[in-house]
Amino acid sequence: MLHRQVVVTGIGIVSAIATNREDTWQSLLAGRSGIKLDGSANLPLPLARIYELGESSQPQKLTRSQSFLEMAVLEAIADAGLEIPLSNCGLAIGSSRSNQREIEILLDQEMYSFKPETWQQLQAASLSAYIANLLQTQAPISSPMAACATANWAIAQAAMLIQSGQWDLAIAAATDAPITPLTIAGFAKIGVLATSGVHPFSRERQGFALGEGAAALVLESRESAQRRQTAIYGKVLGWSITNDAYHATSPAPDNHLAAIALKDCLTRSSISANQVGYINLHGTATTLNDAREANLISKYLPDFLPNLALSATKGATGHTLGSTGMMEAAFCLLALRDHLLPPTVGMLTPDFDLPLLSSIQRSPHLQYALNFSFGFGGQNAIVAFGAD
Repeated sequence: MLHRQVVVTGIGIVSAIATNREDTWQSLLAGRSGIKLDGSANLPLPLARIYELGESSQPQKLTRSQSFLEMAVLEAIADAGLEIPLSNCGLAIGSSRSNQREIEILLDQEMYSFKPETWQQLQAASLSAYIANLLQTQAPISSPMAACATANWAIAQAAMLIQSGQWDLAIAAATDAPITPLTIAGFAKIGVLATSGVHPFSRERQGFALGEGAAALVLESRESAQRRQTAIYGKVLGWSITNDAYHATSPAPDNHLAAIALKDCLTRSSISANQVGYINLHGTATTLNDAREANLISKYLPDFLPNLALSATKGATGHTLGSTGMMEAAFCLLALRDHLLPPTVGMLTPDFDLPLLSSIQRSPHLQYALNFSFGFGGQNAIVAFGAD
């Protein structure tokens, strides 16, 4: 089996702080947040909604998740200098909630009052199928779903298509529109939603704010990118995905499987911990998860903390569940491109002795970055990126 180098040549982002890549990135670097107090869910909650959407190919026919996804994918394709049709482009399109918003709306309608195509559109795999039809691809497509670790799993699946030599081109993307009554009620029941603000790794932390949006990465073999003479953001060096097999919502307290994911990711990426300059943390701002992640860093990377910079960005974008990790992967790649590290938006009084960034930081020698994603069900997913 071949093990070709995988590079990233296109990025698209649709978020609550901006609905395109560069404006999202600049807003994040400036410490802006898209989280606002919102009373539309019958109770005042901080939420990160997207209020203005750009033009869509089928504005009346797309679900909200599809609209975000289409915008992000088309931006990434244009950024990579590609044009549709892309008949040989693999796809890994992930989502935690898929089209749940429209399903909840549908449940309020009378049985049999909706059209058959509406029901077909609400299948979990319809997101990847829609993009496959849009791109006219005949390559493999997948629909990974791994809670809040979905995006890193999608990156791994897309990268494997290229690394193995099967295809030269693949798109990894993730989308979610989880601001719905059922999702809000569920997270409120288990006590993980913030009620006033989002403060990652702070003594004042209460929980996260639900957000919405999508992000997409165009992955290519290095040979393909060089043939096209296109710009490269960075390399997908490796990844590791494990599962705690411990609890439906709580992480394993010993961090054993998360530590294995971290160590395996570094090994598979052929880098050592002291080479990593930046980690985008999962940073949900919940009491339990931030403490668990801080323990993972302190226990398994203690000797490298002086040279390491950390930040969590959900205080800017909100927690968009399955798609957040794709935005954060994009932030890692943009950090490698610009040698700029984003702040931990919303952090107040630090609760842990960690090198968390409270403001933008220059990092002229940045070569490697890690993207941490941890999801309900014990999902641990870490991806390593390298500068080109």
